[in-house]
Amino acid sequence: MQARHDAVPLLAQGDTMPSPLPLPRRRPGLRKLRLVALAGGSILVLACALAVFLLRVRRRDGLDWNAALEMTLLAAGLAGTLALACHAIGLRSLFLRQRRLTDDLRRREAEYRTLALYDELTGLPNRTLLADRVRQAIAEGARTGNQFGLMVVGLDHLEEVNDSLGQGARDALLCESAMRLQCRMGTCDTVARLGADEFAVLLPGARGPDELGLVARKFIDALAAPYLLDGHAVVVPARIGIVLYPDDSVAIDELFRFAGAALSHARRAGQNTFQFYVTELTARSSERLEMAAALHQAVRGGELELYFQPQVDLRDGSVPGVEALLRWQRPGHGFVAPDKFVPIAEESGLIVEIGEWVLDAACRAAVAWNGASARPIAVSVNVSTRQFIRHDFAATVERVLAATGCRPAWLKLELTESLLLENDEEIARILGRLYALGVAMSIDDFGTGYSALGYLNRVPVSQIKIDRSFVSDVPHDSHKSELVKAILSIAAALRLQVVAEGVETTDQVDYLLAHGCWFVQGYLFGVPMPGAALDAMLNAGGPLTVGPAVPAIMPSAPSAPTMPATAGAHRDAKGRP
Repeated sequence: MQARHDAVPLLAQGDTMPSPLPLPRRRPGLRKLRLVALAGGSILVLACALAVFLLRVRRRDGLDWNAALEMTLLAAGLAGTLALACHAIGLRSLFLRQRRLTDDLRRREAEYRTLALYDELTGLPNRTLLADRVRQAIAEGARTGNQFGLMVVGLDHLEEVNDSLGQGARDALLCESAMRLQCRMGTCDTVARLGADEFAVLLPGARGPDELGLVARKFIDALAAPYLLDGHAVVVPARIGIVLYPDDSVAIDELFRFAGAALSHARRAGQNTFQFYVTELTARSSERLEMAAALHQAVRGGELELYFQPQVDLRDGSVPGVEALLRWQRPGHGFVAPDKFVPIAEESGLIVEIGEWVLDAACRAAVAWNGASARPIAVSVNVSTRQFIRHDFAATVERVLAATGCRPAWLKLELTESLLLENDEEIARILGRLYALGVAMSIDDFGTGYSALGYLNRVPVSQIKIDRSFVSDVPHDSHKSELVKAILSIAAALRLQVVAEGVETTDQVDYLLAHGCWFVQGYLFGVPMPGAALDAMLNAGGPLTVGPAVPAIMPSAPSAPTMPATAGAHRDAKGRP
């Protein structure tokens, strides 16, 4: 689809416009100069004619007085006629130049109006024109009591489209999205483009939330249909935030702000969803802004800390590894749950800086534990997808290993399935560099949300971790028990090590041992604890077993401060950086 650059859309009735460019006036001095020149030329011609006449009379060459006078007047008339003709030609030339300049300036004025009030790519009204129409709708609503709705529509994954197919494909997608919205709006509605990946829809006369919900679902269904871009079928999720005048606000700034807050909530709720504004969203947004500012200070003020949870070998009770989990001790608030601050760090971009700090601290801890240990202990670090993709992560790992003196074998990186499922050359290159360094890689929360297993053959991982959601009801839930057994069978066939997370009962241990799972992690063997508490546990020595097979429940050190049970007992509380 081609962008509509040539169109000069007409304004709707009542739309205001920035002041037009002023047209230049004809300078009066130039006109006076031309008149003076004409008069001077005429006087000069008459003077010359008079001089000729006087000379002829003085010479007395036989020319009578009347003939000389007639010749002089004829010459003067011819000269005056010539001067007037030249002046007329000059005036016409000036008029034509002035007319061309006026037409050009009017054309430029029309272009200026278009650029000022319409989006250059899609031809839709921009934020300025939309705001003016919202003001008109507010004035109309104040006079008649009518309601209206305002929607902010957000498209996802446009950066991926731009990176993979190019800027042209991204622009074509935006133009197609604009057309789909326009085709499904009412005659009095306004569709506008707000920014790079956002549109807005003004719906005057909306009768309430039910009608707005139906319209929002219609828009989402239209935008969720595949786009054909350069021979590729591309699906782009859409989300919508909705406000209703006057129920939510009567101020234009608040209407836009509340619609944006509703859109942000819809983005967190899932793909192809819409969200109406509620008062709690504003409070939540303010809380997130406050927490984001505090998190900036936490990174630089030493408020972050690593806790460690042991991973136990059921065969001999040893601790071959630990998982590093991020904790934030916020002054005046106590421990902040990772599922509260990690998403904010992701959104703000702080996750990269935090992730590098976690990597450095984990490597230093590994060096301290393995310096005098006969059996090495690997420290597992969770890696954010954004941290992995958007920066030279392999170079960062190599630099941290060199700076801390940590051996690659003492570090293990836990990656998500969503990252490994991306069949991307850059991801494959980074994985290859990490494998060449000798750093082990593990698939975290294996089996949650994805069913494709083909990637296991093309990524250099050595371990998978069974998510606690599968382990929690084993062996009493037969369905989950069979799923765990299937995962163990797949891992055995691919010669991958398996760690079961969330182990909290001896019944779970018995089932896992019976089906060949040797490595476990959970509250049965130790809660996440500070490094000092883990040092005490490791220095105690001896296997963590009673009898030939069943390990003993190992309590945490009494002096070690721990997170509340609810903060470490679910997936989101792991504190992935």
